[in-house]
Amino acid sequence: MCMTTELAPVTRLQDIQPEWLTAVLRGSGDLAEGNVVEMFHEPCGTGQLADSYRFTLTYDPPNAGPATIIGKFPSEDPASLQLGIDAGFYECEIRFYRDVAHTVDVATPRSIHAQRDESGAFNLFLEDMAPARSVDQIGGCTIEEAATVLAQAARLHAGSWGQAELLRAPWLQAMANTFTHVTKEFAAVSDHFRETFSDLVDESCLVEAARFADCVDPWIRILQTQQCLWHSDLRVDNILFDAKGGTEPVTVLDWQTVAAGVGVTDVSYFLGLSLTTEMRREHERDLLDHYHRELVAHGVTDYSRDRCWDDYRVQSAHGLQCGVFAATRVKRTERGDQMWKAWIERAAVQTRDLETFDLLGRR
Repeated sequence: MCMTTELAPVTRLQDIQPEWLTAVLRGSGDLAEGNVVEMFHEPCGTGQLADSYRFTLTYDPPNAGPATIIGKFPSEDPASLQLGIDAGFYECEIRFYRDVAHTVDVATPRSIHAQRDESGAFNLFLEDMAPARSVDQIGGCTIEEAATVLAQAARLHAGSWGQAELLRAPWLQAMANTFTHVTKEFAAVSDHFRETFSDLVDESCLVEAARFADCVDPWIRILQTQQCLWHSDLRVDNILFDAKGGTEPVTVLDWQTVAAGVGVTDVSYFLGLSLTTEMRREHERDLLDHYHRELVAHGVTDYSRDRCWDDYRVQSAHGLQCGVFAATRVKRTERGDQMWKAWIERAAVQTRDLETFDLLGRR
């Protein structure tokens, strides 16, 4: 059970007290008796659009509820905060956990409490999946880890494949409109990226990213395709492996940009950003075959392997577009610069390898 309050006054991080958490946990069914008597929180995660904290709780009587839970809140960085509000990212994640998470066959933390208000403020409390193992996106994941993630992606896509009523939900349409708006503004965004990050990434990557501006119209048409749900930010930084001490092989986090679109985009994005270029080149066809087999096993019968491969090549544009856009809109950090460098370079090489913009220009 998840207690969700839609468009209600939001309790800020600094105002959360044991009494408030007691009410939340009782509402979600996680606290049958007793009270939270002490709490403390510490930062966790690497997200740049929101700030996450692990809350450690003490009860009377002892052990009456979960020892820890995870809370997400709007970013304290003004640029990241404004992006999360303006683009609808915060609303999107709240609605995912309220309306969709319990209906799709994908491993994600259970929501305990989800709350937002008209200003864009929110708080989201989730079960703590620790102990779990994370993988740094900069270093990249293994082929075996990638295969487990793609199996989850196939379950998400197959479970929502062709479900028109779900895919027409206004908040999902709003997220698709956000991607469309970003695409229309890409030429200016690309110029800003060059001005800001020309010292960070190779010139050839800047040139490759600029090619996207010639493919705006066909890309917008693709963004209007409503095949299934797609995560849209499926990369290894948003994955937990061996969660709950190994009982959950893979758990998918950060549903701030879930939308209706072409499912294999998640595959292009994940392999392009979460594997080293050398590993992607060597294994992407086998991994795509694995994904396609999982789709078929979960009931998708109208999507051929050849069509999947063609879409995979075209949809690789998403990783490069998102990297260029996001890098210019969130706070700059030392770790962030390292990530953007790896992100843009891998994504640019992927689109060159797959001749993505040549194919996209013919769509």
